[in-house]
Amino acid sequence: MELFGEGKTACFAVEQGCETGIFEIGQKVAVDMERVSGLRPDIVCGLDKLHQREPEALVLFATVGKSEVLEQLEQQGVVNLSEVKGKNEVFGYYLFEDMEAVTALEATDFKGLSRQLLLICGSDKRGTIYGMFHLSELMGVSPLIYWGDAAPVQKECMSVGKEIEMVSKEPSVKYRGFFINDEWPCFGNWTTTHFGGF
Repeated sequence: MELFGEGKTACFAVEQGCETGIFEIGQKVAVDMERVSGLRPDIVCGLDKLHQREPEALVLFATVGKSEVLEQLEQQGVVNLSEVKGKNEVFGYYLFEDMEAVTALEATDFKGLSRQLLLICGSDKRGTIYGMFHLSELMGVSPLIYWGDAAPVQKECMSVGKEIEMVSKEPSVKYRGFFINDEWPCFGNWTTTHFGGF
């Protein structure tokens, strides 16, 4: 599946009624793709809007328990979410290069779309978001792009195959984050220069 190349990109999509913030994070990942490819993908909210665009490749972001599509895919045996469901902040990547099984689902808006699909789903909201940002990392965008001025290397094209399929591990700690030490001159000068102070 081609994520970007030859002047076009995959389309990003979330379902209507998805977890709050998922669409906004999708926009951030779209900007990351633009940093690498020079092209910003469309991101649609509501799968019914896909028929207006007819993308050749689709990346769907979804959360277990908040996604009608995930429920149907699992019920029909198209995808096995047993390693994702019930976990804390876990995400899975599932690639469908043949959409026949997916488009056969009568109740979904995939019907009529003969395209490739990368499904990124989380066990919960944060799991979905970590999965979305993992796509940015796969494109070569560092999580420290802002803090460390770590500009990504630009690419003309990027494709993914079945090797992308995976399920992440649960985090080893309950709360993730990083500590900001209010030291001068490094952090103090930086915040003063950029924001006028702490």
